[in-house]
Amino acid sequence: MVKTKLLLLSLVVVFIVVVTGHSQAAAPANILKNGGFESGVMDPWSTYGDMVKAEILAKDAIEGKSCLHLIISKKEVNFWNGGLQNGNQVFTKGKKYTLSAYVKSPQKLQINFKPELAKDPWSGFGDKVMTTTDKWAEYYVTTPVMTADVTPASITFHITFDVGEYFMDGVFFYEGDYVAGMITPVQPKEKSATTWGQLKSN
Repeated sequence: MVKTKLLLLSLVVVFIVVVTGHSQAAAPANILKNGGFESGVMDPWSTYGDMVKAEILAKDAIEGKSCLHLIISKKEVNFWNGGLQNGNQVFTKGKKYTLSAYVKSPQKLQINFKPELAKDPWSGFGDKVMTTTDKWAEYYVTTPVMTADVTPASITFHITFDVGEYFMDGVFFYEGDYVAGMITPVQPKEKSATTWGQLKSN
């Protein structure tokens, strides 16, 4: 009986180790640097547009200890007149990518997720406009398969839809389709606000 129990316990331990190892191995690598803003500085992220201000907050994060706070002081005629970017990217022919991020906005502002060519004509790949909520929620877009190498490329968020604020954390850009559970939220109640991907523009 004791040997049987020990054998069953051993099998359970082996199963847990195998499943955990498989889950970790299956998680796609984040191509972006400082996607969680844990370095305490913006680099390599940057903003453009005089109406956009950004700061790293060492509080209120959905994962880790820090998040990004964006302040928009002026509504623009074109929402792309101000934004947040992580440049110096290359999108490789034959691959598709997913861009995901946790975002909230007290004013429930819209946001445009746009993996793009970082020069004229600024072509987007799978870009969408989505409406945020005042609770942390995950949003994502997935690109089509690239028909050619795209360089220079950029991960861009257009954010001058209206005056207000955004909070952003847990930004991922990785090869393939959307994968849930890329982070372990430190605020699980707000995380339950849901995942918003591939929504129609409002």
